[in-house]
Amino acid sequence: MRTTCTKTMRLSIIAGVIISALQPALAQEEEKGADNQIEKIEVTARKRSESIQEIPLAVSALISDDIEKRGIIQVSDLADNAPGLVVSNNYSGKTDRSVQTFILRGFTPSGSQATTSMFIDGVPVSSTTAVSSIGSPERIEILRGPQAAYFGRNTFAGAVNVVNKEPNKEWAGSVEATVGNYSYARLRGEIEGTLIDDKLAFRASIENYEKDGAWDNHGADGGTLGDQKTTMGNLYILATPTEDLTIKAFGFYSHDDDGPAASALVAAYNINDYSGNRLVSAQSNCEINGGNPYICGELPAKVDPLSYNTRLPEDSVLKVPSLRLTDLDINDYGMERETYHAHLVVDYDIAGTDFSVSSLTGVNNEEWVIINDIDHYYSSDYNFAYMSERRVEDFSQELRLSYAGDGPLTGTVGLSYLDAESQTGAAYTIFQPFFDYTFAPAQGGTAFNKTTGLFFGLSYELSDKATLSAEGRYQRDKVSSETATGALEAEATYNNFLPRVIVDYKFTDDLMAYATYSKGVNPSRFNTVLSTYLPEVRAAAEEAGITLAVQPEEVDNFEIGVKGTALGGSMTYVADVYFADWTNQTNQLNGTIMVDGFQETYAGYANTGGVEITGLEGELNWMITSNLRLNASGAYIGSDIQEFTSVNLTRLVGYTDFSGNEMPGVSKQSGNIGLQYSDYMGDYDYFARVDYSYKSGMYTSEANLTETPDIHKVNLRAGVTFGNLSVQAYVKNVFDNDDYTYARDYNILGYPEGVNSGFAGYTAILGSLQEPRTVGLTVKYTFSEY
Repeated sequence: MRTTCTKTMRLSIIAGVIISALQPALAQEEEKGADNQIEKIEVTARKRSESIQEIPLAVSALISDDIEKRGIIQVSDLADNAPGLVVSNNYSGKTDRSVQTFILRGFTPSGSQATTSMFIDGVPVSSTTAVSSIGSPERIEILRGPQAAYFGRNTFAGAVNVVNKEPNKEWAGSVEATVGNYSYARLRGEIEGTLIDDKLAFRASIENYEKDGAWDNHGADGGTLGDQKTTMGNLYILATPTEDLTIKAFGFYSHDDDGPAASALVAAYNINDYSGNRLVSAQSNCEINGGNPYICGELPAKVDPLSYNTRLPEDSVLKVPSLRLTDLDINDYGMERETYHAHLVVDYDIAGTDFSVSSLTGVNNEEWVIINDIDHYYSSDYNFAYMSERRVEDFSQELRLSYAGDGPLTGTVGLSYLDAESQTGAAYTIFQPFFDYTFAPAQGGTAFNKTTGLFFGLSYELSDKATLSAEGRYQRDKVSSETATGALEAEATYNNFLPRVIVDYKFTDDLMAYATYSKGVNPSRFNTVLSTYLPEVRAAAEEAGITLAVQPEEVDNFEIGVKGTALGGSMTYVADVYFADWTNQTNQLNGTIMVDGFQETYAGYANTGGVEITGLEGELNWMITSNLRLNASGAYIGSDIQEFTSVNLTRLVGYTDFSGNEMPGVSKQSGNIGLQYSDYMGDYDYFARVDYSYKSGMYTSEANLTETPDIHKVNLRAGVTFGNLSVQAYVKNVFDNDDYTYARDYNILGYPEGVNSGFAGYTAILGSLQEPRTVGLTVKYTFSEY
């Protein structure tokens, strides 16, 4: 294990090289005037407004103009515009929107336990749904590194904070319609205005979006794969009863109704039906561990057309509503989700003092159900229909006292509380020619988490150039688990102090450097699903290392960065290097066993790993001329597994030591560059923009046997505005890149050729598919009181 001194020295050397490399640009600063200024961006990464170029943290921000002109609507769009950020929708055989999670800085989460959490106006939300549920935010802030000091739990690798745009003081609104290929249709309406002059304003919007899937289903059921439909609405109210008091209330509702998701099963063995007809062709190109066929090197494109079972028999037990955990009405393959979120933010400046008081209150309620063709191929002989459900509810409250005087000291102290519970349900049916086998719907146990936190942040100006900041959170997590009948299964309490110390130094008014140490903890969890398994399946899961209680994960993060302005204010740049020591890592383990001639599956979590991660990030914005703007950013992530245990992976490869390998689900290199030209001519404004994004391939497991191809993606967008009417045309994924966005090792479910029934190791890889080339046209009409 490396010493702290060695880590800090290594980062210091790299930071010195970065600062030296920036000197030529700084020397040219006086050559340009101040005509082409980069706009000033304020962020709230420390729960107060600060310039993004002066805050001593690694923060990226996409402002409203960026969001509109880059066409950021869905969660996947955000990943295309943020190097070092990956969005995964591939978990336990599911490749749909129900399990979209952020992977930031290489902290690949195992399953649904986030390492990067989502916030709106600083208030936690239950899932990544919030990115698309706001519609027209003021900005999206991506905070990198542990953020426990101000944002609390589940900010192990970072946080994404969506900030609402304050309502217009005058009456205004817009109607927006988008059409595109694959029957894409999006209709959005928004209205805002003042209800009481200078006292009460609001914004309300409603949106409906739907599209057909881009992939044909070659199974007998036909149709398309990847159909999506969403209806959402939100309301934002801003009240300013006095000049010292501000009240912000926001809420949204979202309902998703998707068809079967598309994915590619790349199998190492042939899969035939009972008559010998080929269903899936083997694509193995290597043999490991004494002759096990597998896929090594770059993951190939799937050779067989996509084919899925997408319809359940009318008498299927999976259709019985009374046996379900959720109330959602889904009767066939696909996903349905319903999300509610509401929060209240109150800020009060204490008259005659430099103190202010803030209160943040939030509630979330989300539930989803998915019925999935978990074998991922069509067969009239064999169909493994799996239903999984999840219900999440939480309440959060934060009280904060802040001081910002004219002296060298600023500070914040506060209390926070989170009360959350979640429950899962599962059922499956295996349809076969001679008889069917059903694991009746079973509600898993309920997991409870009550988190209490005391946090603080103090910044002291040591001189006119140097500032020391000391921040931290004392956090108590009380976690418990109950069976479906309400009996207590397990209970534990964990106490942690999570510090962050920052030193920043201003070399000049245009160049600042900082160094940071921070600690993060990801809360404990329980494998409540164990109570739903058959005795033989539970025994196999426990043998694999899945026990009822899972301990918290921890990370120590060291970071050095620089931020600056150059060329007379027309260019801004940031760069940072970091080292993160991730210990007690939680990993998802899954497998299959044979019970009375039937193939049974299990999945759960265990503390089986440790990883060291070293990274480099950079970002540049440059107004080349008053009309031409360049943005570029990039990230390098080097991960080094220190320890890892997996029964299934060991059965595949034949060894237990995975140290020295890289983390799966991580793009080692990623970057994006965008060029935008805008101008006006007569009575209209226009712009044209091109964006290129790159993500290197990702390993599909800790064994590093298989890697997805690199992704190169180009988007084009152009628009023109005539008075109140604007029109935009776009092409996403111009060159129709079809490489996988994500992939994980998987098990063939069925009866592949040449597989010993006792073998439960990995036999296939499941890949998430890239959205193909899409073209569309957006027309927007805005109106206002003046």
